[in-house]
Amino acid sequence: MRARCDDTDVSWFETGRGDPLVLVHGLADDHRAWRKTLPDLMLRHRVVLYDLRGHGGTDLGKPDGSLRQLGEDLVRLLDAIGIDRAHVAGFSLGGTIAMRLAIDHRDRVRGLCLVATSSRVGRTAADWYRERAGMVERNDPGLRETLDRDTADVYARSPDELEEGLMIRRQSTGDPRGYGNACAAMAGLNAAPLDPELGRIGAPTLIVASDRDQHCPPKAAEIIAAGIHGSRLEVIEGAGHPIPVEKPCELARLINLFLAEVG
Repeated sequence: MRARCDDTDVSWFETGRGDPLVLVHGLADDHRAWRKTLPDLMLRHRVVLYDLRGHGGTDLGKPDGSLRQLGEDLVRLLDAIGIDRAHVAGFSLGGTIAMRLAIDHRDRVRGLCLVATSSRVGRTAADWYRERAGMVERNDPGLRETLDRDTADVYARSPDELEEGLMIRRQSTGDPRGYGNACAAMAGLNAAPLDPELGRIGAPTLIVASDRDQHCPPKAAEIIAAGIHGSRLEVIEGAGHPIPVEKPCELARLINLFLAEVG
């Protein structure tokens, strides 16, 4: 389905029944990043998935390279499809967007689930994001190879998932400008981390990390947990960064149990 949201036509999908639960995917992915977690979630929730600005089936519009705009995009989608309040679960980049949303629009988030994400970006990571944003801006011929290499790194602990991961990411970044915009937004978390604002999040919050995640390690989850009053931290063992595909049943179980308590 398509929804006109200010300057973008957003590609979104809906399945299941129950309280609304919006799933927000990560960098260079699209809604299919949740493909393996979805079946257990849709049994208990009206699940809404969408493609971020400039990713997958959503057009680029007028991007400004900010996390705040990506959060406002989600508010506009909720308005367009008639959802006043929803549970929101975000993976990686999607988690930072979910935090931004919960800070700026406390009344729209009923329960918050943050998966393999971070509230800040160190200098080395910020340089990584800036380098890729620059490659997009100058149409660097090595960009596609770099994206494939980055994808292989993400799936290093789950090589059986690499083929599907590459397919999704190549399709989602067919026009790489949305990827570059999101990289710029993430780089901005170096100078302006979310940490000082986390205390403004009022929604009950579940934070899920994995013990082998080298991109958003448990320490990043601990920082978020320390900033959000009353939040709960769960660490899944034996998974790398892409928890929704490496441990989908365990992740869905944690989310379902938590949101049942919130409900």
